Amino acid sequence: MFYDGLLDLTHGITGVTVTNNKLHDHWKAVLIGHSDNNGDEDTPITVTLALNDWSNLNSRTPSIRFGHGHIFNNIFDDNNDGINTRDGAQVLVENNVWTGTDKPLYSTDDGFAVAIGNDFGGASNTALQGDFTDPPYSYSLIATSSVRASVTANAGQTLDF
Repeated sequence: MFYDGLLDLTHGITGVTVTNNKLHDHWKAVLIGHSDNNGDEDTPITVTLALNDWSNLNSRTPSIRFGHGHIFNNIFDDNNDGINTRDGAQVLVENNVWTGTDKPLYSTDDGFAVAIGNDFGGASNTALQGDFTDPPYSYSLIATSSVRASVTANAGQTLDF
């Protein structure tokens, strides 16, 4: 429970999308880019995280090193940590909703973010200003006021067996 993450996306992965999941009750959630010393391999990373429900997580919600991330229409509830952009990562963060965290979006080691339309639940975005604003695909945003209802209804296992 304490050492491995729920989902680690590493070693130069590109074009990965993680959607409609419930990530919960764990020490480390999602690591993107595996080492501070692996920039040569991890700089091409491109990851999209959308429509996920993140709850009761200690850290890495997510932590992204190098590359580019697009994080939109997620809910983040009662997590100890927020999105940590680091080591030159450029992250576009749009229309997400947070409750119960003091640092929903922040940077360490020169990570950057562009934050648009988010509800930080009374906390603040302290990430360095980035310049990634145009992902290489088309997408539709859910209005921030409707994100919670949509994600709650659709994330996780929804099939009946």
